[in-house]
Order: sequence, then C-alpha cells, then structure tokens
Amino acid sequence: MICRFSFDASNGLLFHRSLGTEIKTLGLFLISKSHPNKNINAVFKMIGSRVVTELDDALTATDKLENELLGELENARLVRLLCKFGFINERPVLARDPRWSETGDRYIIKLFRDYVFHQVDKHGNPISNLSHVLTCLGKLDAGTDKKVMLVARDEQSCLFVSYKDIKSCIDAAFNNLWRSGR
Repeated sequence: MICRFSFDASNGLLFHRSLGTEIKTLGLFLISKSHPNKNINAVFKMIGSRVVTELDDALTATDKLENELLGELENARLVRLLCKFGFINERPVLARDPRWSETGDRYIIKLFRDYVFHQVDKHGNPISNLSHVLTCLGKLDAGTDKKVMLVARDEQSCLFVSYKDIKSCIDAAFNNLWRSGR
C-alpha cells in the first residue's frame, strides 16, 4: 500500500463536509479493508459519471480558450493587413518614382482603401461602418473569389476586382517596398 492512513471519526466528518457524495463513497471504498478486490473497474463504476462531467467541463473550457485564441489570431491578421496598407498607400517619398506610381496594382489598392475606409452616403457625408471594414478585411485576408466594384474618386471609372486579386496586389506592392528597403 502506497499510503497509510488512519481513518477516525474526526477525519470522516471533515471528509463528508468537503466532498461530493460520489467522491466520499469512493474515498471510503478505497480506504476500507472490507473490499479486498479493489480495481479500476470498480472505481469507474462509482465515479464514471463524475469523470465524464469533469472531462466535459474541461473540454468546454478548452473550447472557450481556443475561441479566444482564434479571435486574437484574427485580430493579428487584420492588424497585419492594416500595416501593409499604411506602408503602401500614398508614400510621398515615392510619389515621383515611376515604378511606384499609383497606377496598375497600386491604383487598385488605393481604390480598395477608399471602398473600405472612405464610404459616403447619398449626401456625401462620411460613413463610419466598422462592420463593413471588418467584413472587407476578412474577405481580403481569406483571398475570396468574390468580386467588389471599386469606383474612382471622380466616379468616371470603375473596376470589378476579386478580393483574391486585391490581396495579390497588396502582397506584391508590399514585397516590392520591402525589397527596396524604403
């Protein structure tokens, strides 16, 4: 026997006050000498439902933590996208550099930035819709094939571009900037 335990009335009273019925029964079973054939099967018959409940509670807690972690991961991806936007858009130092002008891919990025962050209502008043921003950034991060209509500021032209293509444009522009060391 690994543990020698003297069980008297005062210990029994403390034992009954602090533990649930199933655990009390198990404890008494384990310390009693009247049950010579003690084995794990007998233990599981006594506390099996409690073990399942505890396991379920532990898995529920794990699920909650995993969901919080996924939320933080999502936030990190969105922050990374926002940082790329900040690095790429309207860099005054590179404004005269023909390789960095806001044409082609960079023009698409500029129009997408306007679509996400610079929406206005029919009277020209700014709209601050965080849900729209998060939805667009989520689709961009996922690189979905869904197309979005990007309208120029002068409203004279529009482009239909997929989030996947926009993501490629942003990644290419950021990598170009990163390689140039600017």
